[in-house]
Amino acid sequence: MIRDRGVANRYANALFGAAESRGASEAVLADLESLAELEEKGTASLQNFLESPSVVEKRKEEVVDKVLKGKADPLTVHLVDLMLRKKRIQHLPLVLAPFRRLVEAKLGTERAEVQSAVPLDASQIERLRAGLARVTGKKIKIVTEINPAILGGVVVTVGGQILDSSLRTRLATMREQLLATRVVGR
Repeated sequence: MIRDRGVANRYANALFGAAESRGASEAVLADLESLAELEEKGTASLQNFLESPSVVEKRKEEVVDKVLKGKADPLTVHLVDLMLRKKRIQHLPLVLAPFRRLVEAKLGTERAEVQSAVPLDASQIERLRAGLARVTGKKIKIVTEINPAILGGVVVTVGGQILDSSLRTRLATMREQLLATRVVGR
């Protein structure tokens, strides 16, 4: 199904307003992250089930009630029910990113995505967090990802900027410099 970020942004903004008025924005964010995590782990896809035209709406509502009610914030349950009723459920996965940005902006937090060739230990993550907080002036939440293709070092994406200190990039830069160097013969 076609997914529209504009629709997802409108739902995220409305959800954020409702969550803020009830003091539940962090709880709703945790719910949306849990739903996304279920999808990433490849569990029986709730999203595919909800989007399926072969499943009757009543059955979808029953499953949402069984899976979410009492476990998720009522606003999260209401969002899923509303998107089902409005035939917009295919946009649900896209709601997380703009909602997260709104919550993090309210909290004065910036998300930093850090790629490394090998897992980083707690002290390395803390040094990165402190350095990025000093540069951005915000609290930093670090999300790590292992990417062996960078060979070594880290690639950090924060605030729309990419800071690349990977070994792969350094080697590519060195290669370009060597190729650009003119060697004078004897």
